Amino acid sequence: MMIKKITIFILVFIPITSFAQRDLTSKALFTPIYGLTYKANFTGGDLQKMWGFNNQIGAEIGFKLKNGLEFGIDGGFIFGNQFKDSLIFKDLYTSKGTITALEGIPADVFFYMRGANANIHIGYVFNKLGHNPNSGLWVNVGVGFLGYKIRVETQDHVVPNLEGDILWGYDHLTMGINTKQFIGYLFQHDKKFINFYAGFEFIQGFTQNVRNYNFDVKGPHPERRIDLMYSFKVGWMIPIYKRHTQEYYY
Repeated sequence: MMIKKITIFILVFIPITSFAQRDLTSKALFTPIYGLTYKANFTGGDLQKMWGFNNQIGAEIGFKLKNGLEFGIDGGFIFGNQFKDSLIFKDLYTSKGTITALEGIPADVFFYMRGANANIHIGYVFNKLGHNPNSGLWVNVGVGFLGYKIRVETQDHVVPNLEGDILWGYDHLTMGINTKQFIGYLFQHDKKFINFYAGFEFIQGFTQNVRNYNFDVKGPHPERRIDLMYSFKVGWMIPIYKRHTQEYYY
């Protein structure tokens, strides 16, 4: 089994390193885009009624062809704490605006956004607007999946109505398909660690609450949602090529 894994690794690694020594500044080349990404997300549409600003960290795998065409996949983990729809938990609040723990004292209850987004995309790098043939204005469009829910944490307290499977009636698990558009700049250089991209991304999610029972409405949420996110996105490209070697003859 170990020999099989090593063989697979070599078969994958050799093709990558075979085009390792490239001069990215002289002509347009086939280049892989393996990136670690961060997105600062601002919400709109139905999503804004429940959540405010949130973050996303993830990864991207793509390939830029010599002609500038680019395609790939991207995705990440969404997290935030700007919860806005307190009516979901209205039945748990006392007249003083607190939630009571099992001990009969006010509990420290926190609501966090947890979710994920994944896409396939296709785009184009306009290198005539770049500082070298492998950089430039980068636009792409894609389709994917968007899902999120409310994560409830009660810290050191026990709240019987927020424990175990009961949480399923409060977490408002929501998911569906989404479309996305990105516009930014792709910066590639022979120096490995200054390869990056940055720009703005727009996501339109066509989602629905998938729980069969929600305590706030005493039943399902059948209505469709349009969840919007407006994001500033940055990505650092993991270097997998070596700097072009210059040769001198005397």
